[in-house]
Amino acid sequence: MLSGIMTSLLLLLFVALWAWAWQPRLRRGFEDAARLAVDDAVPAGERRDAGAADPEPRA
Repeated sequence: MLSGIMTSLLLLLFVALWAWAWQPRLRRGFEDAARLAVDDAVPAGERRDAGAADPEPRA
């Protein structure tokens, strides 16, 4: 009985999250997030090598 209740609650949670994720007003944000890994644009004010370590200074 307890496993049936838990399964039902998890199914309802899944359907609720699915319905939330498919809301049209959230589409733009999800599309922008999906492009982050492959976007070549560098945000304004940041250098492309900003995360690289500085080379050792020459004496």
